[in-house]
Amino acid sequence: MPVDKQVLLRYQVLNKCLRNRYREYTIDDLVDECNEALRKADKPNVSKRTVQNDINLLEADYGIVLNEKLKRGRQRLYRYADTDYNLPLFRMNDEERNKIEDAIYVLRQFEGEPLYDWVRTILMQVEGGLFEENTSPVVSFQSNIDLKGLGHFSKLLQAILTKRVLKLKYTPYGKDTQTVNVYPYHLKQYNDRWYLIAQAKGYDSYAHYALDRIDSFEEIALPYKESEIDFSEYFDDVIGVTVPDVDAEDIVIKVTSKRFNYIRTKPLHLSQRIVEEAEDYVIISINVKVNKELESLILSFGEDIEVMAPASFRDRIAEKIQATNKKYTD
Repeated sequence: MPVDKQVLLRYQVLNKCLRNRYREYTIDDLVDECNEALRKADKPNVSKRTVQNDINLLEADYGIVLNEKLKRGRQRLYRYADTDYNLPLFRMNDEERNKIEDAIYVLRQFEGEPLYDWVRTILMQVEGGLFEENTSPVVSFQSNIDLKGLGHFSKLLQAILTKRVLKLKYTPYGKDTQTVNVYPYHLKQYNDRWYLIAQAKGYDSYAHYALDRIDSFEEIALPYKESEIDFSEYFDDVIGVTVPDVDAEDIVIKVTSKRFNYIRTKPLHLSQRIVEEAEDYVIISINVKVNKELESLILSFGEDIEVMAPASFRDRIAEKIQATNKKYTD
């Protein structure tokens, strides 16, 4: 049954109060709780009769069952007979359901992690309306909600799930805008940025497109090409999103003991192992493909890290350091 927003807010407050097994509410208490929520939403106060009518309607229309035995003297107290009961306040439309499904798809990637059990519980409660609109967040993730391109995420995800070919308008850093038809396969986050992993029509290789560099895109009527890649393993041999067509190799790195205390608890890569541990330094090895992200990561540690092998990568890092040094000494 349709319920306007103001009534829905009162129902939400009543549901929260009636589920509270640690407090018993009088009708006046419930009126105060409703009016406090209404004031925060810039809505007018309601009377005791209105709240009592709300409770009667909830009993008639939703079948809520109240504990009839709760009293304080002659005064009636209000609580659900079963405090595990949750009023089904919300009925989502298709657009809202798609957004929730997108979120569930992304959050499923945490399955098996302690976080996932918490997330699953939260998602099960969404339709129950346990949360008020002004609830303050208690968990923060390192992400920039204002980052350009994040508005593309949901539609790109839907294109992947429904296997649609896309025409992208994309502006690479320092280059002119390009238009390319792609088969979208995967979305990956790295270093607080999201990337679309796709294959351009007519190419065998895979490319990554930063979402903040995608100007626009649209679906086009072309047959979809399935990927032959298992993306659960595709990034195993790299740091970041660039997967060059080379073999993984052992990268041997010397780290100061002080900095290694950080790297020990937050490994550079899952393949990280200790080769040698001394008083002033630790030598570690990771088995990865050399790419730009690896190069940037090594350089970010400054003087605390030295690449020992292979010689080609050591020279590459040395050239970058020398070029940077030249800017400050010339």
